Amino acid sequence: MTQESRSRGISPFAKRLGKQIQKLAQSREDVLIIGEASTGKRTIALDIHNERGRKRPFILLDASSVPDVELRAVLAGSEAEVVQAVTGRKPASLADQATLTIADADKLVPHNQAMLASFLKEGRKKFTGLRIIVTLLEPIERLAQSGALSLGLATYLDQFERIEVPALRERLEDIPALTASIVKQLSDSLGSSVKEIDENTTHILSQGQWPGNTRQLMGVLGKAIMISHEDKLVLPSDFLNEHQHLEDAIGNITSGKVFVLDQTLDLIEKLLIQRGLKQFMYNQSKTAQIFGLSEANFRYRLKKFGLPRMRKKV
Repeated sequence: MTQESRSRGISPFAKRLGKQIQKLAQSREDVLIIGEASTGKRTIALDIHNERGRKRPFILLDASSVPDVELRAVLAGSEAEVVQAVTGRKPASLADQATLTIADADKLVPHNQAMLASFLKEGRKKFTGLRIIVTLLEPIERLAQSGALSLGLATYLDQFERIEVPALRERLEDIPALTASIVKQLSDSLGSSVKEIDENTTHILSQGQWPGNTRQLMGVLGKAIMISHEDKLVLPSDFLNEHQHLEDAIGNITSGKVFVLDQTLDLIEKLLIQRGLKQFMYNQSKTAQIFGLSEANFRYRLKKFGLPRMRKKV
């Protein structure tokens, strides 16, 4: 398995995306990336750029937050001093062979959409090999019908090579690879030693619906890293619910869906022990007594599930 497939996953979309990025790196096609918020559109844009050549300039403008003056400065190459005075930073400068990414262009106000359409028509001619990548939160047709996207801009964007990114809930098989990639990234940045992600953990994560897509997944994993001890990832208790997992198991039985019984039982037992520890302020003797276990047996279970023996100080 390549590094790309480890980070992107094994879904049909992930496999197709890897090939599409390689193809785009060898062409001069502009790219339109469509998908819900936090589905990884900007990461894909950066991957396309890096595949083409990391040394070339990469310029990202977030349409939902970029000031008008900065957008004008980048697209028209003027008012740099004004931008620096307003934002406190020097605006990016377009150059030959650069990649310009406009994120969530459907959030641009009408006059800025007109400015972008004009740049696509005439302004870009000043630069050789300039690649434009635009991301949208919804399909062009729907945005144009609702009036959220001007017909002029929609006409140009409709000519771009298109990548449609499914929501995370539609490609749950990618969760294990994404989890491993995100945990490594966050662990490195936080200076954590978390390395081990057991099957129970990836199984739990793969059952979620993730309405917040990868941003929500990163939030859960970031919190998990902060509360984990030693090198084993422990999911936050507020993400887990033994009632829900018991209902899921019963639902699997009812529908005839195959699931791993031992993993499910271990998960429910772990959640109950976590709840007991929290309820009795991490008093092991009291918690063991409630479960009808000897203290030695209870300590064995704490070790088996990688649970802390005392509440972490904060």
